[in-house]
Amino acid sequence: MKKLILKTALITFGVTLILAVSLFGIVSFCAPASMMRFCESIGLENISGDYAYQEYQNTKKLDYLAHSFEIAAQNGSYAVADERFEELYGETGSEQRMAFVEYCGSQSNSALPDGVPDYDYRAYLCGRAATVKYHLALTDDEKSAVCSFAIEETRPALSAESPVISLALACIDGKDKEFCTLLLQRVEEEQKFVKSNDHYQNLIKFLEEAANEQ
Repeated sequence: MKKLILKTALITFGVTLILAVSLFGIVSFCAPASMMRFCESIGLENISGDYAYQEYQNTKKLDYLAHSFEIAAQNGSYAVADERFEELYGETGSEQRMAFVEYCGSQSNSALPDGVPDYDYRAYLCGRAATVKYHLALTDDEKSAVCSFAIEETRPALSAESPVISLALACIDGKDKEFCTLLLQRVEEEQKFVKSNDHYQNLIKFLEEAANEQ
């Protein structure tokens, strides 16, 4: 009798486990957005980002692609983050680049309450991307390309979320004197920046200190 009860319990457990796995697979395939939110709620951020990317592939909504990029960047999955950003950013003059610009414009001020200063969502995303690219850059050409990208995506009047400032913070935090020296030189050579801007002045000051640190 005990053997029968144990056998029945094991069969029940096995069937339940199979159903649970099947249900998980079905939900993962059919509702990745729900799985994204669930994984994020229990701290599985990288997996949540993967589900966000899967939802983007299903819907082509840039919200999900941007979210998947941000999670990968935040968690140090730099190669994945760079791939997803490039997919989001698109080629110069492409329809994807136009969609990226429009998306960033729609996000910049849409959720801000009255009295909160405007912010540039494109600058924020490109700042994160510059940091990602910095961590991946190995050769002199790659490091120079990172500087070029950050400077190109920074407006003449610098703000706190400017990509060149995000890049500077990353190399200063990493105590990367060589890169700080390179970025300092590139920023000082750039003619478009408003050099009386407080953010610009602080950027130069901190890069100089990091480049000359003993």
